[in-house]
Amino acid sequence: MNQLTVLIRREFWENRSIFLVLPAVITGFFLFLLLLGAVASPSDAITLKVDIQSDEEVEFLDDLLVSGHLYQYALLQLDARPMAERVSYISATMQSLSAPLLFTLWFVILFYLLGSLYDDRRDRSILFWKSLPVSDAITVFSKLLTALVVVPLVYLVGVMLLQLSALIFVSMSAFGTDISAVDTVWRPAGVFITWLRSIGLLFFYALWALPFFGWLIAVSACAKSAPLAWAFGIPLGIRLLEAIFTDQSRVGDWMHDHIIPISFLDQHRPTAENAFSYLLSLQMLSALVVGGAFIYLAIWARGKADEI
Repeated sequence: MNQLTVLIRREFWENRSIFLVLPAVITGFFLFLLLLGAVASPSDAITLKVDIQSDEEVEFLDDLLVSGHLYQYALLQLDARPMAERVSYISATMQSLSAPLLFTLWFVILFYLLGSLYDDRRDRSILFWKSLPVSDAITVFSKLLTALVVVPLVYLVGVMLLQLSALIFVSMSAFGTDISAVDTVWRPAGVFITWLRSIGLLFFYALWALPFFGWLIAVSACAKSAPLAWAFGIPLGIRLLEAIFTDQSRVGDWMHDHIIPISFLDQHRPTAENAFSYLLSLQMLSALVVGGAFIYLAIWARGKADEI
């Protein structure tokens, strides 16, 4: 366990620009935009948009001007709706705020895993790391845990900060009014339950997409050049051959389903209620078996590897 902790710290030290600095910059940028929404004059928005919007949208902006500012308008709209609609609107807003960081996270994991074992061989640092009393299995698992557990938690902190800030700004608009921020904003938001579900969904997706992540680290351990081309070229070739010789797409659809997070969410829509059934499904079992095979390949290749 001590070796694993040290190796994970090493990964953070070597990749702090994408693990820490990048999410901090993205979070700071969107916090700045949220702050602008709190201090910007809505009349500026009307001056800019009134000539190009439809009559209905102009009326919307007029209401916005009367309400005072953006967040007060949002508060008034929420207060005028039943609880079910409040929950729906706030949930959609919180998901929108999480999108930039989670989108970036997917690409960070992609390129990190592709370079995790390949870069050690390219810069010959593998000779140093293999001289240490650390097994190849622990090395591979440290990189997987970093990519699939630790880094997502860091990015999720940024998501939480953005969501919390937006809720606070809207709540502050209730000062001086008869509107209850607790009933209108915080109760329908259910922030702690939402955050727990987000953590669970991230880890659930890590298991569901284990074939993809295992494949990336296996390619990183085996490729002698252009790991990105190998990582996507081989699956595309398999899908093309399947379509040509079998006129089907079962393998291709399975790969697509276990790679693209948006496809996974759109087709399966996992929730706290049905997560257990997905964990025991044949799809999940196949993902764990195939992903485990690729991870084993990465460990084996790491043991045989030398500098490129």
